[in-house]
Amino acid sequence: MLIDRRCLGVVLAGAALAGCATEAQTTAGPQAMSGSSPSALRLAALSGGAFLMQTAQLGASKAQRPELRRFAPFEVSEQQGLVQAMGLVGSATTPPALTSEKAAMLQQLQTASGSEFDRLFVTAQIQGHREALTVYTAIQQSGAAPAPDRAIALLAADRIREHLTLLETLSSRA
Repeated sequence: MLIDRRCLGVVLAGAALAGCATEAQTTAGPQAMSGSSPSALRLAALSGGAFLMQTAQLGASKAQRPELRRFAPFEVSEQQGLVQAMGLVGSATTPPALTSEKAAMLQQLQTASGSEFDRLFVTAQIQGHREALTVYTAIQQSGAAPAPDRAIALLAADRIREHLTLLETLSSRA
């Protein structure tokens, strides 16, 4: 099967954006997560990805700022790419339910509008991407993680950093 190199980058980058740590892992660095099993890290990545996708789906329809409206569908596409990438390497699974903190943030976004929505959306995306970086760095550094997971994490970490830079710039312009 031939893969268009342009699409491969999106799929692999999507893997990066999907990950978020659980609440207890939010303040911990990758070293604190290094003892987690590969399946626990994968679930953390998928759970965070579900949060990022759901918030981005809201952003695609509710954001007022044009740059957020452009960013949101791209984020959704990357999250879908993660699911496809994990399926290709045989590690796809259903993400666990959102944590209570993430569910509350999602509820806030659902009820917010205008500039308040934009502010909350950027905040949620920044938090999610920071957590994603922690999870994917832990996967990358884990000797126990399967090689395909580590490869996705390796390629994804740079994309997460790019998104964080963009989101932090957008946040400062609010």
